[in-house]
Amino acid sequence: MSSSPTGVAVVTIVAGRRDHLARQLQGLQRQTRPADELVVVRMDSRDLCLPTRPASRVTVIDLPERERLHLAAARNLGVRAAASAAVVLLDVDCIPGSRLVEACADTLQQVDGLVTGPLRYLAEGQPGGTWTEPQLRAASHQHAARPAPDPGDLVRDDRHELAWTTSLALRRESFERIGGFDERFTGYGGEDTDFAVRAHGAGLGVWWHGDVVAYHQHHPTQNPPVQHLDDIVRNAALFRGIHGWYPMSGWLEEFARRDLVEFDPDAGVLRLR
Repeated sequence: MSSSPTGVAVVTIVAGRRDHLARQLQGLQRQTRPADELVVVRMDSRDLCLPTRPASRVTVIDLPERERLHLAAARNLGVRAAASAAVVLLDVDCIPGSRLVEACADTLQQVDGLVTGPLRYLAEGQPGGTWTEPQLRAASHQHAARPAPDPGDLVRDDRHELAWTTSLALRRESFERIGGFDERFTGYGGEDTDFAVRAHGAGLGVWWHGDVVAYHQHHPTQNPPVQHLDDIVRNAALFRGIHGWYPMSGWLEEFARRDLVEFDPDAGVLRLR
């Protein structure tokens, strides 16, 4: 296991969701090991107010508004603006557990791979105006499909399809080896799974740390996310053309049951009805 420089940047991208961002920044201010950098990529024209020191250095970058959210381009812009040797991608609706940055930094000193951890979903209305991490844990539940090691534990589980950008850390040099996010994915869905699968192709494993906890804040959505139907169909078809299989298959199957799409994965058929 080789060592790596210790600088760590947190990269988050934001469109709307200023309340979510404010609580994420509160979490970053409570870290046992503060981030060296915070890079925020703004994808809208709304005002963006940041606390004075959520990290030693704070950079805000604007990505011009487009017809669709361009999540891949925003993440690439944020990572490549960072000067640190390690990067933590953190979705704006996620509050980091207090040891997240420290655990990512320590792990990336030991391993060259993707580092992630438990993902806990907060109940609607949580957290309140003031909160502690024990309150976050009590008001949340663990995602059933993802590994959740105990605090302090580090395990390898190479299910790359579960390594999402909710919280995902890696060395900057590894990000470039993967090639960054594929900017052909636009709108919602598929770009982070594509990134993780290409990380596998680059020889990078997935490490799950019990202290890399992200608390996902509630926001209105649909299940399945019909509001993103066009994006999901387009990006799933693009993904299959690259990798030979469909991501987000549960959503696609539910869309088919609702007669919104024609979906036959064995025949390679996916189209809007």
